Amino acid sequence: SSPVVSGDSAVCLIVPLTVYRSITILPQFFRHSIFECRPGTPFPVGRALFLNRCLGPRLSIFRKYTMGPQPLQEGNEWFDPQAVGRGREEPRATFYAFESKQLALESADWRLSKRFIDLNGTWKFAWAPHLGELPSDFADPTLDDAPWGDMPVPGNWELNGYGFPIYTNVIYVFESDPPWITYRGEDKQYNPTGAYRRYIDIPSEWVEQGLDIILHIGAVCSGCRAFLNGTELGFSTDSKLPTEFRLTGKVQPGRNLLALEVVCWGAGAYLEDQDMWWFAGITRDVYVYARPQQHIRDIEVRAFADGTLEVDAQILSITGAALPPGANLHCELYPKGRVGDFTARRVSFAVPLEYQKLVDNKVVVKHSCKVQGVDLWSAEVPNLYSLLVSFTLADGSVSECFCLNVGFRTVEIRDSRLMLNGHELTIKGVNRHEHVQHTGHVVGRESMLQDILLMKKHNFNAVRCAHYPNDPIFYDLCDEYGLYVVDEANIESHGIDFAPATTLGNKPEWGPSHMARVQRYVERDKNYPCILFWSLGNEAGNGVNHHSTYKWVKQRDPTRPCQYEHARIEPGWSTEWLETIDSNTDIFCPMYPSQAKLGRYAKLVELPEDNEWKGRLGDRVRPLIMVEYAHAMGNTLGGFQEYWDVIYKHGILQGGFIWDWVDQGILKKTDEGREIWAYGGDYGGKGTPSDHNFCINGLVQPDRLPGPHLLEAKQVQQPVAFEGVVDGSAVERGVALQVTGSQPILVQLRNRYDFRSLSHLEISWSVLANGVVLKSGLFDEVTTGPHSVSEPQAVPIYTDTLSGLLPPQVSPGDVEWHLNLSAKWKNQKGPGCLEVGHEEAYAQIPLLCDELKQRTHAAQAPTSRPFAGEVSDDAGEVRISSGDMVVGINKEKGVISGLSYRGEELLAAPLSPNFWRPVTDNDNGANLHKDMAAWRHAGRDAVVVGGVNVETCDNSVTIKADLAVGFAGAVLSVAYTVGHSGVLVSADWKPPSEGATRALSGNAAFLLSKAANKHIHVEGSKVHAKWQSMGDWQRLTISSPDVPAGEPLQDGLPVALTAVTGKTEAELLVHGFQVSEGPAPEGVPEGCQGAPVAATGSPASQPRWILKRVAGPGEVAPQDEVYFVASDGSERRLACFLVKDHDPVVAAVKLGEGVDEANTIFTLQVKDQPAPAKVGFKTTLRDNFEDVEWFGRGPHESYCDRFSSTMVGRYQGAILDQTFKYVRPQENGNKTDTRWMVLKRGEKSRRPGCSSLLVAAKEWPSGEGLNMQCHRYPMEEFDMPEDRLQQRIKHAGELTARPETDLCVDAAQMGVGGIDSWGNKPLPQHMLDSRKPLKWSFLLQPLSVEDEEKASCGSGNSLTYGVIARQSAL
Repeated sequence: SSPVVSGDSAVCLIVPLTVYRSITILPQFFRHSIFECRPGTPFPVGRALFLNRCLGPRLSIFRKYTMGPQPLQEGNEWFDPQAVGRGREEPRATFYAFESKQLALESADWRLSKRFIDLNGTWKFAWAPHLGELPSDFADPTLDDAPWGDMPVPGNWELNGYGFPIYTNVIYVFESDPPWITYRGEDKQYNPTGAYRRYIDIPSEWVEQGLDIILHIGAVCSGCRAFLNGTELGFSTDSKLPTEFRLTGKVQPGRNLLALEVVCWGAGAYLEDQDMWWFAGITRDVYVYARPQQHIRDIEVRAFADGTLEVDAQILSITGAALPPGANLHCELYPKGRVGDFTARRVSFAVPLEYQKLVDNKVVVKHSCKVQGVDLWSAEVPNLYSLLVSFTLADGSVSECFCLNVGFRTVEIRDSRLMLNGHELTIKGVNRHEHVQHTGHVVGRESMLQDILLMKKHNFNAVRCAHYPNDPIFYDLCDEYGLYVVDEANIESHGIDFAPATTLGNKPEWGPSHMARVQRYVERDKNYPCILFWSLGNEAGNGVNHHSTYKWVKQRDPTRPCQYEHARIEPGWSTEWLETIDSNTDIFCPMYPSQAKLGRYAKLVELPEDNEWKGRLGDRVRPLIMVEYAHAMGNTLGGFQEYWDVIYKHGILQGGFIWDWVDQGILKKTDEGREIWAYGGDYGGKGTPSDHNFCINGLVQPDRLPGPHLLEAKQVQQPVAFEGVVDGSAVERGVALQVTGSQPILVQLRNRYDFRSLSHLEISWSVLANGVVLKSGLFDEVTTGPHSVSEPQAVPIYTDTLSGLLPPQVSPGDVEWHLNLSAKWKNQKGPGCLEVGHEEAYAQIPLLCDELKQRTHAAQAPTSRPFAGEVSDDAGEVRISSGDMVVGINKEKGVISGLSYRGEELLAAPLSPNFWRPVTDNDNGANLHKDMAAWRHAGRDAVVVGGVNVETCDNSVTIKADLAVGFAGAVLSVAYTVGHSGVLVSADWKPPSEGATRALSGNAAFLLSKAANKHIHVEGSKVHAKWQSMGDWQRLTISSPDVPAGEPLQDGLPVALTAVTGKTEAELLVHGFQVSEGPAPEGVPEGCQGAPVAATGSPASQPRWILKRVAGPGEVAPQDEVYFVASDGSERRLACFLVKDHDPVVAAVKLGEGVDEANTIFTLQVKDQPAPAKVGFKTTLRDNFEDVEWFGRGPHESYCDRFSSTMVGRYQGAILDQTFKYVRPQENGNKTDTRWMVLKRGEKSRRPGCSSLLVAAKEWPSGEGLNMQCHRYPMEEFDMPEDRLQQRIKHAGELTARPETDLCVDAAQMGVGGIDSWGNKPLPQHMLDSRKPLKWSFLLQPLSVEDEEKASCGSGNSLTYGVIARQSAL
């Protein structure tokens, strides 16, 4: 007679299927579904209690589904996905109603009103690590809370002494078991709960006048219950929207106790899995306010580009009394900043309220009018008006009054283009989290304004509120300063699989949670002009709930488009291939598409017929705006120029939003007293969930210092493009213009603004010789309109002009010319303007002057002098003495082991070959630090083969050697030519030849089954065989702990078989093959001792196999037949079997019945040796080098795929400043196209001997220079080992400068990449070619103080360091 309850034991049922079908009491068994019921609660009849696993055609076994223990709580609201709120007020637009028109006119600060009580500040606070552990009487007014602690409001608990910060990206901090909460760490019941208490004094006149009194809680994470004087007011969820409770009739004049219970994680937390810190607490303003008994409860204002102004106001009478005779809703429209100036008033109207009929104590009144000659709002020119709204009484007095921003604009999608005011838009956007390094998710107005101004100054025009509604102040500022906003619902359930059967977006029981969040944020934010379109959420799957919210939004607000990233048929998305667009989005807004994918979509739209992707467009053609792209983690944004090249080429591509704005680091002091920016894993004990530094993926650092990649975004997105013109046509970017004796240089300006002309900009030009400005000027005013190209502008530069600019001792053949162009703000008139002198756009065009080069000064030709030095050759080193210089060459390693000048040694470490760079976040995400592991120490371990050869010429001595690099047959041929004053280093890189590929530990390989003739293939944890081609998902790593990465594999080695099993937005998923428990997969012969093989093991640190060569002992070579024996002593071998109508299966079996030896044999194939990350040299200079000057790209770092923001010039600075301290140390500071670099001793440390060291590319000026970088930090401290968690220096704040300087001189370095940080490499053209030889040379020349004075940058007759290098006769 007692009910069955969840948690009871049950008997397994094994019944014939025919009998089972006759059972009607449990019809849901057949659906394989799980009904999740709280332990101890009655189990409903007709719902599934068990998992169903079919054992055969006639029998089924039902296995009990076990729930984790759940804390009991009175009621079920915390864990009920349909309990979204109780007792709270309906949502409304944001505005602050004042008691007088004067206050509304003078200030929007609600704190000045007598109808508001500010509750920000210190509250009494109690904290418990588990739900249900707070004092049961925490809301009782008689409770003595003196022993309690304090908590600032707003404030995050974890940053104020309670709990600890946790960061994850994809996974929840609790087990994915909706709607229950079981913490992933050691304390499974951990679910912090806090109680707040504060007394407030309610003015007696509020109560006497019968005012409507409301408690406003701006945002609280993640659920809360509110109490007044011990009586519960209600319950609320959604961490990023305000909650309001009515206090009317419950408060008493004078002292009242407010108490709040806040729980970290309930059912609502399943929809708040955004890529950010899991902070708890009250994060926005808290206040109590009072309204008249009859007041404007809500208002909606719509203003269109044709001047139409529509106002809908909802009037509330809390008592139900009729609205008073003579009462009016009165509205006046003024230009922003001139409210109350009747000479500027544009419109005024009153809507009578007296005869309006109330329904449920409310009535909506409407008015529409036409305003002539309005100035339109856009991000470029954010013209705003203020609407003064008053509730006036019959005697003319004002019951209440407030101001709203109004921007006249029309947003539409027309002809598959996003339009604003009839103009096509180009979205240059960025995603932004609410984050401050000191206060976490508590963000003040100053920080918001700082972000907005930085965005504007770096050519952003749009921001996506990722991934939740922001503080209302942010929208006000975007209205005023001009930024387009994508407003987004606080919905992300990334930790749940996106498949339709599992995603919460397709579960009807989660429908109320989705709908409430969408409705409430739209109602709150409906009046902000800056919001161009709504977003249904982020990474939350797709299904019935998102289709329902889309329909509601389109009905509620037809004036704005609505987007949803996940509105596609496929659960997942691809970097390269197009998804099938579903109907619940107005914009195709993919995540992290490659540049090729953008072009693929554009081609589909432009040429739909016979296109293989034709079915992917859905029900209509949509504009493409990337919701996230160019993942800005660490040293990144490579290929950003390529994104915008394709965007500007196709009109259907309308831009996107970079991920993301700010590194989410928390300022923290280490035990040693150093300040660092902490990230995931820096807090909490053992088992604390973490995605480590994946929250560090912003364009600016936590203190808002711009990263070098932000400067790249600024330049690429700039609204003015400068184009050289030849024969009436624009030349491609980077193509040099020829200076002649008769025709000026011509440049045209392409206006990429959507609304502005160029008349607000001052356009200047300057001509540089070897990086030094020699002549400059201004263009006449350019007034070209938006989306137009100017007439060619003349730069008065001719051959004779250039000749006259050069000092007499400088040969034209030693000079490189450039034309720099700049556009700066010249006035600050009107809205949206930046400060005078702000550089909006710039560019550089190389110049050629063939006529001038023929006039080479013979006096500048290098002078040849007989070599008068000495050469000594001992057992280990060749030493060459030449004047004041001595050079040592190590005969075993073939490297420069010493370089002294006037008796002082300059090198603290040899000048050694180098093929490795410190691992970037993108390198780590693409697994390149493992794929390229053979190159990590290849330079250090390189050795001379064939001995060292010494050749003496008339004016120099040359030492030559061939260095064997690695085990794959690569050779670096080096030659060191020592002259009178310097050393010329020449290098010839010969990578492994096509036939020289070897099977090396740690390198990529492929296993082709002899029995199936297909490659082992990994999908998730499943290991099977598929395809005869060698693609990414057939790529394996065979590594052995017994030999270093890069050494040949040998028969008998213990190895790990490792594969990339998948990708998340935090990292690649890399797992090792292991023998699993359970029956052998279908296809393995019956009777044999077989077991499944799965890719679920640890990576290469735990080898599980012995590699055996069929041919017997020796080195394993590519195309060898091999087999793998399990290392557990079971004698099982890795085997592959054919299965009819299915892919071949992989298992672990013993040789025997039904198993042919061919099933266990694989051909080991090596597709190619991975190319190194760089090819060059590295050394360490001794102490006291402090400053650097260079001629090359600058002033900030650059790479082969991220250099658009740099210009070739002459730059100088402290060596310490050449290191950009990414939050997690990594590769940084590279300078591409460097012609020469001079490292200088500081003034105090200059000696009579060497004052500086010159490094000059030999091929300059005919070539483009080399990659160079210098650091006062050991570059090893930037690096990451194969296990990223073992990085020694994990935070830039832990780096310690040293007296020595690391110096790199490289022929080539691969790009940094920038599509994402979890799998994609740099674009193919930005990778090094594993088969391409390289030749390069550079000069090392110590300089004296006298030499430096000759090269001083201050004199018009100065020589440059480059000229000194050219005169070296080397």
